[in-house]
Amino acid sequence: MKSILNYKITTMTLPALLLFFASCGSTTVEQDPEGAIQVRVMETELTGIDNELELTGVVQPFEEAHIGASMPMRIESILVDVGDRVSKGQLLVQMDRSQLFQARVQRETLRADLQRLDTLLQMGAVTQQNYDQMKAQYDIAVSNIENLERTTEIRATIPGVITGRYNSDGEIFSMTPGPAGKPAIVTVMQVRPVKIIIGVSESDYLNVEPGQEVDVVSDVFPGRTFAGKVYKIHPTIDRMSGTFKVEVLVSNEDMSLKPGMFTRVSLNLGRHEGLLVPALAVLKQAGSNERFVFVVEEGKAIRKTVLPGRNFDERVEILDGLRAGETLVTTGQHNLLHQAEVEVIN
Repeated sequence: MKSILNYKITTMTLPALLLFFASCGSTTVEQDPEGAIQVRVMETELTGIDNELELTGVVQPFEEAHIGASMPMRIESILVDVGDRVSKGQLLVQMDRSQLFQARVQRETLRADLQRLDTLLQMGAVTQQNYDQMKAQYDIAVSNIENLERTTEIRATIPGVITGRYNSDGEIFSMTPGPAGKPAIVTVMQVRPVKIIIGVSESDYLNVEPGQEVDVVSDVFPGRTFAGKVYKIHPTIDRMSGTFKVEVLVSNEDMSLKPGMFTRVSLNLGRHEGLLVPALAVLKQAGSNERFVFVVEEGKAIRKTVLPGRNFDERVEILDGLRAGETLVTTGQHNLLHQAEVEVIN
């Protein structure tokens, strides 16, 4: 009799226990059927937004030249050192001039021979062909000297600052890549002006134009702003980052900005109308990057997935998923489920 009673109790309580454990394992918050959740709301509206981008970039030289000889030869003397400012065309390196001296002696010999043939030609003692052959040899000698002068006198191709010196006097320049990654004796960087390359979102491609003014700041110079302008817009989009490159030019008259410095670039692309909502009204779906908000429609909370844009202090721009004129829940949204009944309070 006792076992039968125990069996009946077990069979009666098992469904209740299963229901109890099932309810304990559920993470869903049930809506109270007897009362609506109180929320505060605001009506969304379009507002004027300054489309000002703040992007980071690294200072780079406007131009960079790795300068060396056009053929292997001995370095006679290097006339500059790291940190020296140079002008375009300035002599930087004097290479070995032995061949140049020999070529000049040969040219003078050919010049004298040519003058004698010219006299004999006037007298009719030699033919025009003899004279023309000697003249060709002389012209070749002159051209060879001009080439050797360019080869032995290494001059700056751009104005700037010497940022690398890779050899010493008397060494052989072998034309093999050195520390600069290229065959070079010295490196010159043009740092007046400098350029900063920034990555701008492809959505702003049509809003960026050459000549647009920008502000540049660096932590190295607190409180100082450098004026710049958009110099060049690259014509392709990087599919990995969804951005295109923009080159910003800064005059850098006092050469304060140095290549390699990190900077922040502010680029104003004008004003546009957009939806700005309190940042706290936008929720994030756990375990994903989905963002959503709740709006009130006919006394019920409606969940909407949105695409947020840039932050403006305590507000965020909504690019998609929300329209002007909707009633957005700003307080109490953390307790809501889709289609939950709500009561709007002041």
